[in-house]
Amino acid sequence: MTQSDIDRLRDTLSRIAKVDFDNGSAPDVETAVARLREHRIGVFAGPEIASSAAHQAALLTVVNIGRRFALGGVFVDGDLDVPLLVLAGPARSLADEVAALGGRRGVSDDPAPGVVIGNAATMPERGVVATFEGWRGGIVPLVGTRLTDVTTVTSSAVLAGALAAAELFAMLRGEVEAGHRSNGLSLWRPDRSHDWTAAAGDGPALAVLPNHLWILGLGHLGQAFLWPLMLCPHSDRGAVRLVLQDTDEVTGSTDSTSILTQEGMLGMRKTRAVAGVLERHGFRTVLVERPFDGGFRRRAEDDPAILVCGVDNALARSQVESPGFPLVVEAGIGASAQDFRALRVHTFPSAKSAAELWGQGAHARGAADLTRPGYRRLSDAGGDICGLTRLAETAVGAPFVGTVAGCLMLAQVLRVLAGDTPDTLVDVDLRSIRSRRAILNVGLSPFNPGFQPVA
Repeated sequence: MTQSDIDRLRDTLSRIAKVDFDNGSAPDVETAVARLREHRIGVFAGPEIASSAAHQAALLTVVNIGRRFALGGVFVDGDLDVPLLVLAGPARSLADEVAALGGRRGVSDDPAPGVVIGNAATMPERGVVATFEGWRGGIVPLVGTRLTDVTTVTSSAVLAGALAAAELFAMLRGEVEAGHRSNGLSLWRPDRSHDWTAAAGDGPALAVLPNHLWILGLGHLGQAFLWPLMLCPHSDRGAVRLVLQDTDEVTGSTDSTSILTQEGMLGMRKTRAVAGVLERHGFRTVLVERPFDGGFRRRAEDDPAILVCGVDNALARSQVESPGFPLVVEAGIGASAQDFRALRVHTFPSAKSAAELWGQGAHARGAADLTRPGYRRLSDAGGDICGLTRLAETAVGAPFVGTVAGCLMLAQVLRVLAGDTPDTLVDVDLRSIRSRRAILNVGLSPFNPGFQPVA
């Protein structure tokens, strides 16, 4: 196996399949990918999808995420021949959008775990219910007590869809608790002292939305932030200006974690691929295709007031405060087979600076583990140590993790617009959401974030 073969594998391997490859449960890449091809999930939608944008947002989120790990199919049961109430693109109906995102109509021939959205006429044999209310979203067992499923905060429904997808993934992996527990978050008060099922952790009705943002990094996390933003009920999408900054191209592996990525984007610059999606849905974009470094400065007269950062480069993360944005919202996720379901969201300025968190090699990744069966086989086939090390150090990932992080990132912006204090830190592991923590950021100065009313 040549160096170019290893590099090609690195650029094409599904970051979800890499979980099994890295933890040793799959002896080779072929086995890891074959497991995903066996995965099927179902979505069972009630009549609410005809009149509720939030129910449609939850459904589309499950389909969009699910088709990236359930390669055997995402099957959607329900009347989809209804007007599309979210997004503003070329799709004429909900059925069109489900098909565009890779969903299939009907029920899988083989029993598959499923998620119920609304009061579905058909129920899966095993699965969960996605539920939401106000700023709160989550899942409950099929016989669990739901929230009201009424909200003005569309991202709480997106959150419910993402957590449902995460639970279906856990069920497919045979995790014992999966499908038998309630899991959720309040985007208004995500700390563990607030019960996500209780109204005490809720915020006000959503009145305004951001209309000018700078998005740094358009991979897993950048696209995960933009997905719930796209689903928000903007009164004038054409007045929303999004500055998109990235230098990378779409590779074969991008599709497995980055939820705006679709067929036909391979080889495109991420800025242009993402801009194409956003512009089809009515947003305006400005592209920046050079690295983010200490030379960037915010121009107060025409640049956004808020920087949203979703990059995995420690140097870039350490410098996010340098340009002088009044608010920086930043997120990172776990990169190994052991911690890929963990996520952290930060806001700056805060008591601890970005330079302190990530400067001078802080949070450097551990040494690559080449003792797993898959890496030994590649070594035996002639793979050199440098190429294998780079492959081993390539992050694993799952799109439901990024989407939960994206909802939390957007929530920080929405809370500022609502006159609330954002969190300086939100720390969540989807394996144990009850152990989450969040700390309010009390050090921000007032500023004008730019906004427009909801539709």
